Amino acid sequence: MEVYIELTYLVNFMLILLAVEMMAILLNKELSYRIVLKHSFYLSSVIFLLYFDYYGWLILFIWAIIFVFLYHKQVFLYYPVFIFVYFSLVYFCSSIIKDAFIYNGILITPIDAGAIGLLIVAMFTVLMQILFIIYLKRKVRINEYLYDLEIMYQNHKYLIKGFLDSGNEVYYQGFPLILINQEIIGKYQTIDVINLDDLRNDEIEVIKLDYLLVNHQKLQDIYAGMIANIQYDCLLNKVLMGGIL
Repeated sequence: MEVYIELTYLVNFMLILLAVEMMAILLNKELSYRIVLKHSFYLSSVIFLLYFDYYGWLILFIWAIIFVFLYHKQVFLYYPVFIFVYFSLVYFCSSIIKDAFIYNGILITPIDAGAIGLLIVAMFTVLMQILFIIYLKRKVRINEYLYDLEIMYQNHKYLIKGFLDSGNEVYYQGFPLILINQEIIGKYQTIDVINLDDLRNDEIEVIKLDYLLVNHQKLQDIYAGMIANIQYDCLLNKVLMGGIL
Protein backbone atom coordinates (compact mmCIF):
# COMPACT_ATOMS: atom_id res chain seq x y z
CA MET A 1 0.00 0.00 0.00
CA GLU A 2 1.45 3.35 -1.09
CA VAL A 3 0.63 6.49 0.86
CA TYR A 4 1.47 10.00 -0.31
CA ILE A 5 1.86 12.52 2.49
CA GLU A 6 0.48 15.24 0.20
CA LEU A 7 -2.80 13.39 -0.39
CA THR A 8 -3.13 12.52 3.29
CA TYR A 9 -2.55 16.14 4.28
CA LEU A 10 -5.08 17.41 1.72
CA VAL A 11 -7.81 15.01 2.85
CA ASN A 12 -7.24 15.75 6.54
CA PHE A 13 -7.12 19.50 5.90
CA MET A 14 -10.53 19.26 4.22
CA LEU A 15 -11.91 17.31 7.18
CA ILE A 16 -10.55 19.84 9.67
CA LEU A 17 -11.93 22.69 7.55
CA LEU A 18 -15.35 21.02 7.54
CA ALA A 19 -15.18 20.44 11.30
CA VAL A 20 -14.34 24.10 12.03
CA GLU A 21 -17.15 25.33 9.77
CA MET A 22 -19.69 22.95 11.27
CA MET A 23 -18.55 23.94 14.78
CA ALA A 24 -19.13 27.61 13.94
CA ILE A 25 -22.61 26.89 12.57
CA LEU A 26 -23.64 24.65 15.46
CA LEU A 27 -22.51 27.21 18.05
CA ASN A 28 -23.77 30.18 16.02
CA LYS A 29 -20.31 31.75 16.05
CA GLU A 30 -19.35 34.32 13.44
CA LEU A 31 -15.99 33.39 11.91
CA SER A 32 -14.85 34.97 8.67
CA TYR A 33 -13.78 32.62 5.90
CA ARG A 34 -10.20 33.85 6.24
CA ILE A 35 -10.16 33.04 9.96
CA VAL A 36 -11.64 29.59 9.31
CA LEU A 37 -8.87 28.84 6.81
CA LYS A 38 -6.22 30.12 9.21
CA HIS A 39 -7.52 28.07 12.13
CA SER A 40 -7.79 25.00 9.92
CA PHE A 41 -4.17 25.47 8.85
CA TYR A 42 -3.03 25.63 12.49
CA LEU A 43 -5.04 22.54 13.43
CA SER A 44 -3.79 20.57 10.42
CA SER A 45 -0.24 20.81 11.77
CA VAL A 46 -0.96 17.55 13.64
CA ILE A 47 -0.10 15.72 10.42
CA PHE A 48 3.41 15.25 11.83
CA LEU A 49 1.90 12.75 14.31
CA LEU A 50 2.21 10.22 11.50
CA TYR A 51 5.83 9.85 12.56
CA PHE A 52 5.02 9.00 16.20
CA ASP A 53 4.03 5.53 17.35
CA TYR A 54 1.86 4.62 20.34
CA TYR A 55 0.73 8.20 21.04
CA GLY A 56 -2.86 8.17 19.82
CA TRP A 57 -3.90 10.62 22.54
CA LEU A 58 -1.32 13.23 21.50
CA ILE A 59 -3.59 14.76 18.86
CA LEU A 60 -6.13 15.65 21.56
CA PHE A 61 -3.46 17.29 23.70
CA ILE A 62 -2.00 19.35 20.84
CA TRP A 63 -5.42 20.48 19.66
CA ALA A 64 -6.36 21.45 23.22
CA ILE A 65 -3.32 23.76 23.34
CA ILE A 66 -4.18 25.27 19.94
CA PHE A 67 -7.79 25.83 21.01
CA VAL A 68 -6.67 27.59 24.18
CA PHE A 69 -4.55 29.88 22.01
CA LEU A 70 -7.36 30.51 19.48
CA TYR A 71 -10.47 30.66 21.67
CA HIS A 72 -9.16 31.41 25.18
CA LYS A 73 -11.93 31.12 27.80
CA GLN A 74 -14.38 29.65 25.29
CA VAL A 75 -12.22 26.58 24.78
CA PHE A 76 -14.50 24.42 26.96
CA LEU A 77 -17.39 25.19 24.62
CA TYR A 78 -15.73 24.94 21.20
CA TYR A 79 -13.18 22.17 21.76
CA PRO A 80 -15.63 19.31 22.59
CA VAL A 81 -17.88 20.23 19.66
CA PHE A 82 -14.94 20.31 17.25
CA ILE A 83 -13.61 16.96 18.49
CA PHE A 84 -17.02 15.32 18.14
CA VAL A 85 -17.58 16.68 14.61
CA TYR A 86 -14.03 15.91 13.43
CA PHE A 87 -13.97 12.28 14.53
CA SER A 88 -17.49 11.75 13.19
CA LEU A 89 -16.25 12.94 9.81
CA VAL A 90 -13.08 10.84 10.05
CA TYR A 91 -14.96 7.63 10.83
CA PHE A 92 -17.48 8.36 8.08
CA CYS A 93 -14.75 8.95 5.48
CA SER A 94 -12.82 5.86 6.55
CA SER A 95 -15.94 3.83 5.81
CA ILE A 96 -16.48 5.16 2.29
CA ILE A 97 -12.86 5.52 1.06
CA LYS A 98 -11.41 2.19 0.01
CA ASP A 99 -8.51 0.93 2.19
CA ALA A 100 -8.46 4.17 4.23
CA PHE A 101 -7.73 3.78 7.94
CA ILE A 102 -7.22 5.92 11.04
CA TYR A 103 -3.82 6.25 12.66
CA ASN A 104 -3.20 8.51 15.68
CA GLY A 105 -6.44 10.32 14.92
CA ILE A 106 -5.43 11.01 11.30
CA LEU A 107 -7.14 9.55 8.26
CA ILE A 108 -4.58 7.72 6.11
CA THR A 109 -5.60 7.66 2.46
CA PRO A 110 -3.65 5.31 0.15
CA ILE A 111 -2.81 6.47 -3.35
CA ASP A 112 -4.94 3.70 -4.88
CA ALA A 113 -8.02 4.64 -2.85
CA GLY A 114 -11.31 4.33 -4.66
CA ALA A 115 -12.25 7.35 -6.74
CA ILE A 116 -15.90 7.18 -5.69
CA GLY A 117 -15.12 7.66 -1.99
CA LEU A 118 -12.79 10.59 -2.68
CA LEU A 119 -15.38 12.10 -5.01
CA ILE A 120 -18.05 11.92 -2.29
CA VAL A 121 -15.72 13.65 0.19
CA ALA A 122 -14.84 16.33 -2.37
CA MET A 123 -18.49 16.97 -3.26
CA PHE A 124 -19.47 17.17 0.40
CA THR A 125 -16.64 19.65 1.01
CA VAL A 126 -17.79 21.87 -1.87
CA LEU A 127 -21.40 21.71 -0.67
CA MET A 128 -20.32 22.66 2.85
CA GLN A 129 -18.39 25.67 1.53
CA ILE A 130 -21.54 26.91 -0.20
CA LEU A 131 -23.63 26.42 2.95
CA PHE A 132 -21.02 28.16 5.10
CA ILE A 133 -20.86 31.17 2.77
CA ILE A 134 -24.67 31.41 2.92
CA TYR A 135 -24.44 31.22 6.71
CA LEU A 136 -21.88 34.05 6.80
CA LYS A 137 -24.01 36.25 4.55
CA ARG A 138 -27.01 35.65 6.79
CA LYS A 139 -24.95 36.64 9.84
CA VAL A 140 -23.90 39.84 8.07
CA ARG A 141 -27.54 40.71 7.35
CA ILE A 142 -28.45 40.15 11.00
CA ASN A 143 -25.58 42.37 12.13
CA GLU A 144 -27.08 45.22 10.09
CA TYR A 145 -29.84 45.38 12.71
CA LEU A 146 -27.49 45.32 15.72
CA TYR A 147 -26.73 48.65 17.40
CA ASP A 148 -24.43 49.77 20.18
CA LEU A 149 -26.43 50.91 23.19
CA GLU A 150 -25.61 52.72 26.38
CA ILE A 151 -28.14 52.45 29.17
CA MET A 152 -28.08 54.05 32.60
CA TYR A 153 -29.94 52.41 35.47
CA GLN A 154 -29.60 53.42 39.13
CA ASN A 155 -26.31 55.22 38.45
CA HIS A 156 -24.84 52.17 36.70
CA LYS A 157 -23.87 52.35 33.04
CA TYR A 158 -24.18 49.32 30.75
CA LEU A 159 -22.76 49.04 27.22
CA ILE A 160 -24.70 46.41 25.30
CA LYS A 161 -25.85 45.38 21.83
CA GLY A 162 -29.45 45.98 20.80
CA PHE A 163 -31.29 44.17 18.02
CA LEU A 164 -33.99 46.09 16.16
CA ASP A 165 -36.80 43.55 16.37
CA SER A 166 -39.77 44.24 14.11
CA GLY A 167 -41.68 41.58 16.05
CA ASN A 168 -41.35 43.38 19.39
CA GLU A 169 -44.81 44.84 19.90
CA VAL A 170 -44.82 44.83 23.70
CA TYR A 171 -46.28 47.89 25.43
CA TYR A 172 -46.58 49.02 29.03
CA GLN A 173 -49.33 51.54 29.84
CA GLY A 174 -49.29 52.64 26.22
CA PHE A 175 -45.50 53.06 26.09
CA PRO A 176 -43.42 50.77 23.82
CA LEU A 177 -41.09 48.49 25.77
CA ILE A 178 -37.57 47.47 24.97
CA LEU A 179 -36.69 44.00 26.25
CA ILE A 180 -33.41 43.40 28.10
CA ASN A 181 -31.83 40.08 28.94
CA GLN A 182 -32.09 39.50 32.69
CA GLU A 183 -28.41 38.56 32.81
CA ILE A 184 -27.34 42.08 31.80
CA ILE A 185 -28.54 43.86 34.95
CA GLY A 186 -27.88 41.77 38.01
CA LYS A 187 -30.08 43.50 40.58
CA TYR A 188 -32.99 45.72 39.67
CA GLN A 189 -36.15 47.11 41.22
CA THR A 190 -39.33 45.88 39.55
CA ILE A 191 -42.10 48.45 39.24
CA ASP A 192 -44.63 46.11 37.63
CA VAL A 193 -45.06 42.66 36.08
CA ILE A 194 -46.88 41.97 32.82
CA ASN A 195 -47.51 38.80 30.84
CA LEU A 196 -46.04 38.35 27.39
CA ASP A 197 -49.02 37.49 25.24
CA ASP A 198 -47.52 34.82 23.02
CA LEU A 199 -47.03 31.07 22.98
CA ARG A 200 -44.32 31.24 25.66
CA ASN A 201 -46.58 33.03 28.15
CA ASP A 202 -43.53 34.57 29.85
CA GLU A 203 -43.70 37.18 32.58
CA ILE A 204 -41.90 40.48 32.05
CA GLU A 205 -40.62 42.48 34.98
CA VAL A 206 -40.82 46.16 34.12
CA ILE A 207 -38.15 48.66 35.19
CA LYS A 208 -37.53 52.30 34.32
CA LEU A 209 -34.18 53.26 32.83
CA ASP A 210 -32.63 56.65 33.53
CA TYR A 211 -31.77 56.96 29.86
CA LEU A 212 -31.02 55.04 26.69
CA LEU A 213 -28.33 56.29 24.30
CA VAL A 214 -28.52 54.94 20.76
CA ASN A 215 -27.21 56.38 17.49
CA HIS A 216 -25.93 59.47 19.38
CA GLN A 217 -29.44 60.27 20.62
CA LYS A 218 -30.52 60.06 24.25
CA LEU A 219 -33.98 58.92 25.33
CA GLN A 220 -34.91 59.73 28.92
CA ASP A 221 -37.08 57.69 31.32
CA ILE A 222 -37.53 54.62 29.13
CA TYR A 223 -39.50 51.59 30.29
CA ALA A 224 -37.73 48.27 29.83
CA GLY A 225 -38.88 44.71 30.32
CA MET A 226 -36.51 42.20 31.91
CA ILE A 227 -36.87 38.82 30.26
CA ALA A 228 -34.92 35.56 30.21
CA ASN A 229 -33.95 33.30 27.32
CA ILE A 230 -33.48 35.83 24.54
CA GLN A 231 -30.61 35.60 22.09
CA TYR A 232 -29.48 39.23 22.24
CA ASP A 233 -28.64 41.64 25.05
CA CYS A 234 -31.61 43.81 24.14
CA LEU A 235 -34.56 43.77 21.74
CA LEU A 236 -35.38 47.28 20.60
CA ASN A 237 -38.91 48.38 19.84
CA LYS A 238 -39.39 49.58 16.27
CA VAL A 239 -42.03 52.12 17.31
CA LEU A 240 -39.77 53.61 19.98
CA MET A 241 -36.83 53.77 17.57
CA GLY A 242 -38.81 55.45 14.80
CA GLY A 243 -36.83 58.38 13.42
CA ILE A 244 -33.72 57.43 15.42
CA LEU A 245 -32.47 54.36 13.52
